[in-house]
Amino acid sequence: MAHSPSRKVLASPRPDGGRLVKPERLQIVLEAIRDAGERGITKEGLARRLGGVAMRTVDRAVQLLEGQGARFGKGRKGQPALIHFTLEKAPDWDSRITPHARMALEVALMALEGTATELWFDQLEGLRTLADSHLSTRDRDLFRALQAHVSVRGGADDQQALDTRMLTQVLLALGHPEGPRELELTYKAASTGRTSTRTVVPFTLTHDVFSGGAFLLAWDPAKQEVRHFRLARIEEARALSKRGLIPDKGPLERARDFQIGGWFGPATPFRVVARVGGTNWPQALQDAPPALPGVTVRRHKGGTVLLAFQATELFGPTRFILQFGADAEVIEPKALREHLAKTLKAMAARYT
Repeated sequence: MAHSPSRKVLASPRPDGGRLVKPERLQIVLEAIRDAGERGITKEGLARRLGGVAMRTVDRAVQLLEGQGARFGKGRKGQPALIHFTLEKAPDWDSRITPHARMALEVALMALEGTATELWFDQLEGLRTLADSHLSTRDRDLFRALQAHVSVRGGADDQQALDTRMLTQVLLALGHPEGPRELELTYKAASTGRTSTRTVVPFTLTHDVFSGGAFLLAWDPAKQEVRHFRLARIEEARALSKRGLIPDKGPLERARDFQIGGWFGPATPFRVVARVGGTNWPQALQDAPPALPGVTVRRHKGGTVLLAFQATELFGPTRFILQFGADAEVIEPKALREHLAKTLKAMAARYT
């Protein structure tokens, strides 16, 4: 990345820095090594980024940065074997935000877009602007890719703390700038408690008002089907180098757009219409329509409202409708009316 003359240049980090290597050159070297990521960059590559300077200038820059707190990996690769520099620790004066901190910021922002007040969102948006000025090109590309792969609706909180190492691997596979990478994960099933390892292609993170936590929506190549994995039940994850292939994104997009509480199905989305009455429900639904796919709320006769939304299976809508008790009646579809009637009959049997 060429150094932009309009960009604010840090003052010489140390008094002797300016005499040996100009501070702007130290910044370019640091950013070049950071941008190179795990593959690293050679001395020749650093010399080119500095405009074709002598190798001794590169050596001085590296030595100065190390003297100021930087730590570089120096692995040998290729034939002939050449040293490739990677960044393990930035110098003491560096104010660049770390990828992990930026990742946490992005996830918080995307969650707040669907759940929090505008005041908090504005505050974090200011932090994002600040972070952008301290972010390498490589990391910026990563987070731009991630933004296309996180879908948030509603505000349920997962009470289980997520393993940050696991989450980092999930996000690195999901947000790779050149397309999602395959992800190897070890998962504990809710129904059996058994743990299994599988390789999937991540598609998006989902979180809606009834999920009770965040899910990873992915394509399972072995089973040739769409799968939802609760993040809190992923015990280990490892981003692989192989690019993930999804034969048809349509089912994944429908699952993302029409899931309710983590439930989704392969069927074409159907329309749910329910009449809701009671003392407070109609006004509450008009004031704050629920975060459901394609939701609409309109006034109806007798002080009721007609609540309409879309779904692809029956359990999600059932869970939502039951919260209204006797104040709600499903008008359509017939299959949902029958499913609710069966559910309510089974519930009533427990109280007789």
